Amino acid sequence: MSVVTVAERQVDVANPTAGMVLTAAALALPALAATVALPLATYTISLAGFGLAHVLSEMHYVRGRFAGRLSSGLAERFGLPIAVAALARAAATWGVLPPTVAVAIELVAAAVLAIGATMAMRRRRAAGAMVGVVLVSGAVMAPYHLLLVLALLHNLTPLGFVAEALKGSARRWMLGLLTIPFIVLPLLIATGLPYAALDAAGLTNPELRVFASGPLALNLGAYVPREFADAGWARHAFSAAVFAQLAHYAAVMLLLPRLARGAARGAARRRIAPVGIAAGAVLALVFALDYDLARRFYSLAALVHAWVEIPILLLALGGLPSAQPVRA
Repeated sequence: MSVVTVAERQVDVANPTAGMVLTAAALALPALAATVALPLATYTISLAGFGLAHVLSEMHYVRGRFAGRLSSGLAERFGLPIAVAALARAAATWGVLPPTVAVAIELVAAAVLAIGATMAMRRRRAAGAMVGVVLVSGAVMAPYHLLLVLALLHNLTPLGFVAEALKGSARRWMLGLLTIPFIVLPLLIATGLPYAALDAAGLTNPELRVFASGPLALNLGAYVPREFADAGWARHAFSAAVFAQLAHYAAVMLLLPRLARGAARGAARRRIAPVGIAAGAVLALVFALDYDLARRFYSLAALVHAWVEIPILLLALGGLPSAQPVRA
């Protein structure tokens, strides 16, 4: 077993180009058809089946790749605002706090994370400070709208992890490939053209559901401002966001483990995958028994893993120490 650098490992990540393209296409085309024709069913099924599994996989990747590169005490300082945000979300979910207050608290906590990361950044501090300013301003002026924007942007976080892990031509190739499922296809879906084509063939059923999730209109708020729920484009925008969510799940569970280092990569194969499958099965069962309760608990897990990535990606932007050599 030889010692190799992260740069040398990129050959391993980027080598099976034809296979990766074929696999991506095999996943993307049915996913596009499903999100366009059956947006509510696709959203709820993917959430129940892969939501918790992807959270576990993403947190494992972040811990394995970044924990050893954070300065002493920095990770611990991020824990408090994340805990505050989670408590605010839980309090609102169970009726203890008004939702508007809880959302504002969450965004202020996110701003604290951004500001804390900015102070530790080696470069590009202006970009980090701008993120903090936007979060504080949004918490005051338009908290719900900003939360939706953050939900949409979170779907793009695998692009940031890929950019951090790869260099040179491997980075450019992989990011170029990923723009298709993360940007090009969602924009195509948002135009409404795929829906029109499938609807003309009688293949659409937007209200089809398998859980007690309520009608599509009640779920649009996950990605579309409620005041626009009746707009003609709202369904297409929701479908586009759901497709990006599926791309996020696939990248987190299939691609990021390939970027993990050494022992973390092996652990992803041996432990995280089986645990993720089991967690997904359990969560799917809870969704089937009590959709509202499962949605509440999952929202807390989703919040924690999403908020953790705010300082991590900012620190990566600002110059974390390079990943240490690992054993192949």
